[in-house]
Parts: sequence; C-alpha cells; structure tokens
Amino acid sequence: MARWPDLSPDDDEDDEDASPWSDSPLINNASGPLFYFGMVFSKYSEAVPFAAEVAKSLRLTCFDPQNGRLIA
Repeated sequence: MARWPDLSPDDDEDDEDASPWSDSPLINNASGPLFYFGMVFSKYSEAVPFAAEVAKSLRLTCFDPQNGRLIA
C-alpha cells in the first residue's frame, strides 16, 4: 500500500507533484479515531480513488470534507 510514501525532507520542488500528500509525515495527521490527510490539487483525482480503496480494504470509512460526502 506504499504507492505514495510520505514526503521526504530531501524532496525538491521538481518532485512536488510526485506525491499527492500536502504534508508529512502522514502519521502526524492521526488523532483518536480520525486520520485526516490533505492532498495537492494536481493529484486529487488520482489519489481519492486510491485512498477510498485502501480505506475500504481496511474496513474504514472514507469521507471527503471538501465535497461533504462519503467516498465508496
């Protein structure tokens, strides 16, 4: 499931669009029962289905707060 790993401090601006995540490390976005992670707009349409697929495989609920809907 490591399709897109966390951003690295060594990543330069040319690699910025290589990952859909807007910040890192992603584990810092976990709080209680929630895991909130932001995506860069240029990768949104590719990353959302991937995130929803991973969530479903782990029997989790995936919610897109920008669209205000659950992703299945």
